[in-house]
Amino acid sequence: MLSLERRPAAWLVLLGGYFAVACLGFIDYLTGDYSLLIFYVLPVFVVAWHLGQVGVLHIALAAGLARTFSDYYTYAPSSFRYCNSLLDMMFLLMLGLLLVFMKNVLRHDRD
Repeated sequence: MLSLERRPAAWLVLLGGYFAVACLGFIDYLTGDYSLLIFYVLPVFVVAWHLGQVGVLHIALAAGLARTFSDYYTYAPSSFRYCNSLLDMMFLLMLGLLLVFMKNVLRHDRD
């Protein structure tokens, strides 16, 4: 569970993740047709490692919105851009949740 009251550094991790996603979204917009999906994985992983499932949900949704906005302003009108952005967001969400699961397994094996 995301408990930002007890962990002051959690706010910084979450805000840093949002800032990184916003910067990547702008760069994604500038590059046009090239997909920068792989670079969105870094903020998702950092937030997943430090904040867990709720943090992953926040950053994956932000990354999905950033991809949607950058695709909306760079591609020609098409209904596929929304589907592609949704699939990108689900991909990032699954990767983040997988990392949280792996971290929990490692913590359980260590204890």
